[in-house]
Amino acid sequence: MNRDERRTRARGIPPASHWMRGVPVLMPTDPEGGGTWVSVNRLRMSLALLNRYEESPHDPGGTFTSRGLLVRELAWATGPDEVARELQVMPLEPYRPFTLACQELGGVPQLFDWDGRHLVRTTVPDPGLVRASSGSNQAEAERVRGDLFRGAAREPGGLTAAILERLHRSHVPERGPISICMHREEAQSVSLSLITATAKIASIYYVDGPPGETPHGLLETL
Repeated sequence: MNRDERRTRARGIPPASHWMRGVPVLMPTDPEGGGTWVSVNRLRMSLALLNRYEESPHDPGGTFTSRGLLVRELAWATGPDEVARELQVMPLEPYRPFTLACQELGGVPQLFDWDGRHLVRTTVPDPGLVRASSGSNQAEAERVRGDLFRGAAREPGGLTAAILERLHRSHVPERGPISICMHREEAQSVSLSLITATAKIASIYYVDGPPGETPHGLLETL
């Protein structure tokens, strides 16, 4: 996952281990909102948050709750079914529209989409791009980035960790608002989080900076 943010937003705090409801969780932290945008726990369940920009109301007064706090509250969960149960009883009206991607070890990715009124759960049956978000052109970003992921998934070996990292660092078709490593005048990709989960480990390889321009990262493991 790449994190895209305003250039004026405070730099994220790299991943560290936290105890959430008795479960060790690895996640970075947003120093402004106090939440996070991606996590993986000792139970090998990961979450990733995407904003739904086209449906999100402008919030000059800060009346909405940070969506990153939602991820932090759910980071301990055992899997998608538990995430679903928690979301069904949570008051979601304080949050602007979001997509929450949920993945458990060996499972099919699950998406929870909140449009401000309804929560919908779907699955992602095919390998490739789980979901993209764009503050400039959502449809074009999904098309171009999706084609890149689907093409890579068809190559021998499929979407290995090395291929996923390469894709998230890429500036195809050019360095700009549509490339996976995104750059606009007011915003850009500010980090890369690559989660690895096996029966033995859960880790996040974290690149603190625009992925296409930051050659090295750090590895944190549970």
